[in-house]
Amino acid sequence: MLVEGLDKLPIKDIATQISNSGFNCVRLSYATYMFTRYANNTIRDTFYSLDIPEVVVSAIEKHNPLILNMTHVQAYEAAIDALGEKGVMVLIDNHLSMPEWCCNNKDQNGFFGDRHFDTHEWLQGLAFIAKHFKGKSNVIAMDLRNELRGGRQNLPDWYKYKKTLDLNFTNKLVYEAHIYSFSGTQDRWDLQPLNWVCSSVIETLKDQAGFLINGDNPVPLFISEFGYDMTGVNHVDNKFFPCFVSYAASVDLDWSLWSFGGSYYYREGTVGAGETYAVMDYDWKNFTDPKFPEKFQLLQKKVQDPSSNLSKSHIMFHPLTGKCAHVNKSNNELVLGDCKSHSQWSSEGNGSPIRLIDSALCLKAEGEGLPATLSKHCLSQQSSWRSVSKTGLHLATSDGNKSRLCLETDSDSSKIVTRKCICIDDYDSSCLDNPQSQWFQLISTNV
Repeated sequence: MLVEGLDKLPIKDIATQISNSGFNCVRLSYATYMFTRYANNTIRDTFYSLDIPEVVVSAIEKHNPLILNMTHVQAYEAAIDALGEKGVMVLIDNHLSMPEWCCNNKDQNGFFGDRHFDTHEWLQGLAFIAKHFKGKSNVIAMDLRNELRGGRQNLPDWYKYKKTLDLNFTNKLVYEAHIYSFSGTQDRWDLQPLNWVCSSVIETLKDQAGFLINGDNPVPLFISEFGYDMTGVNHVDNKFFPCFVSYAASVDLDWSLWSFGGSYYYREGTVGAGETYAVMDYDWKNFTDPKFPEKFQLLQKKVQDPSSNLSKSHIMFHPLTGKCAHVNKSNNELVLGDCKSHSQWSSEGNGSPIRLIDSALCLKAEGEGLPATLSKHCLSQQSSWRSVSKTGLHLATSDGNKSRLCLETDSDSSKIVTRKCICIDDYDSSCLDNPQSQWFQLISTNV
């Protein structure tokens, strides 16, 4: 019912934080009843009705003295305006109808006909949003409903409400999907080889949503929610995140991350609850994950432009760290660095050399544990590279003695070395070592 963090910082400072963190858009949620039932209630009245402690209310008054006496409509509009002043776009998100924490299958908020999903009131709320915010230049889209779910789901209603829409406009329809480590069976991340699990997760995502951006008639796809525990203690999320990033970067997906703020005024009966899936820490001062900027630098960068006339090249990307491969010009060794600037590569795949663009040099393996180098010996066995494993995220070559070596990050430096490939066998279900230090991919770019 109110954007979070106003007890921590002025609303303009939060908008600045968002922009400075590399984001150009916010998926700004709302509950239908905010505008159909409580539109004229003030923020102060709502806080008092929930028995929110005075310390929270006073903190909001300190940092944002005008907010408490605003109506919900006015406060929501103030957030949009603050973001607009920083050049941040807004996707207005109909998250649910009844204002509460989302989601579970029994909350009566999830499917057409639920107690809190009256379709007439839902459309009333959407119409209000469309008309009221039409003049806001930074409001670029609205999503119709978050995560349909619950026991009332049935095939006839899914078809009735999701069949081809009869629209009186074109080129404005975007499809959205959500994905987390717990989408599906979470235990498999520990029970099966990681390359197998990641491959299965990405193939499922492609089957359920990714197919939209391929084929003869592709349409826009937006991953409007994904995320991971940024405290680093969730080992499953630590495996899931590089897996998803590898796919998102490879097709240059647009996405929205849950979430920005590290605290809530009120969540599931708890005042001042924290959020571990948050960019900012509990006090909204520092990144929860200190490595957030480097992990997201390529995701926040456009790498594929349909209107570009530039020839294609490749970025060598390391999903685990979010870094890209560079050539150390002093010794021609391969190192990890930021993705704002990076070396450009060309490759035909299938055992061909990986060439440094605008040079006569190719990537070459020098041996087990040794730095990968740039060499003029482009036809040697050690310069013949393939993407291997079920994920295709290992760049492998021969050591000259019929054994495979894969690129790997050196644990003690920024160097990229070659070592025996980890768990690349498509049939060995017993290999449970973590191979993500060896995940490298060539990402096509024309920007």
